Amino acid sequence: MKALVTGASEGIGREFAKQLAAKGYMITAVARNEARLKQLMDELGKGHKFIVADLSDPKSTAKIQKELEENHYDLLINNAGFGVYGPFHKADLPRLQAMTRLNIDSLVSLSYSFLKNSKEGDSLMNISSTLGLVPMPSSGVYSATKAFVTSFSESLWYEQKKRGVYVMGLCPGVTVSNFFERAGGDPKDFPKAIAQSAQTLVEYALAALKKRSSPTVVSGLPNKVLVKVSKLIGRKATVRLMGKMR
Repeated sequence: MKALVTGASEGIGREFAKQLAAKGYMITAVARNEARLKQLMDELGKGHKFIVADLSDPKSTAKIQKELEENHYDLLINNAGFGVYGPFHKADLPRLQAMTRLNIDSLVSLSYSFLKNSKEGDSLMNISSTLGLVPMPSSGVYSATKAFVTSFSESLWYEQKKRGVYVMGLCPGVTVSNFFERAGGDPKDFPKAIAQSAQTLVEYALAALKKRSSPTVVSGLPNKVLVKVSKLIGRKATVRLMGKMR
C-alpha cells in the first residue's frame, strides 16, 4: 500500500506518516522543509521517500499532481495548510492569498489528480477543521477555507461512493502543534484544556478511515459538543459565542 501525505514534516502530517508506515504503508512525504523531511525518512526507515514542495506555489502543486498521476496511491492525505490570526482588515493580504492557494486551490488540484487515478478501495482524506463547521471571528479567512474543504469533501464522498473510493473530511479542533503560534496567536492563550495530541487525533482518524462510513469526522468530545451546540443556538449566536472565545 502507498500513501502520499502533504504537510508531513511536522505536527499532524508527520504523525500520519509515522502511524501509516507502522501499518505497512509506503510513504511519500511532501513538505517545504527538506531537513525535517530527511529526519522523518530516518525515522521511517527504508523504502519511503519525500518530495520538497511549497504547495502555496502552483508550480510545486503541479509537481505533486504529476506524481499522483504517474504513480498509483491507495491513500492521499491532504494535510498541508496554515492559518492567519487577527482582524481581517489588519492582516497581510498576500499572506491571506497564499493561505487560500494552499488550503483550497492546492487541495482541489491534488484531489483531482488523485481521483483521476484512483481505484476501488482507495481513500482520500482532506484535513479540514472544526472551524469549517463553526465560523471564527479573527480567523475568518482560515475558517472559510475550511468550510470549503468540509463541503467539498462531503460532495466528493457522495460522488465517489459509486466507484468504491472513500472520501473523508477530517475536522480536528485544537491540536498540540506549532499551528497556533504560526497563525499569529499568543502562546499563553493556547487552550491546553481542550487540546488533543497529534497522536490521539491520528489514531482516531485512522480508525474512522478503516470504517469508511462518514463523510465528515469531528475529532474530540469538546469539538463534537461545540458543533452540536452551534446547530441548536443558530448562526448569529454561534458567531457571537466564537467571537468572545478568540
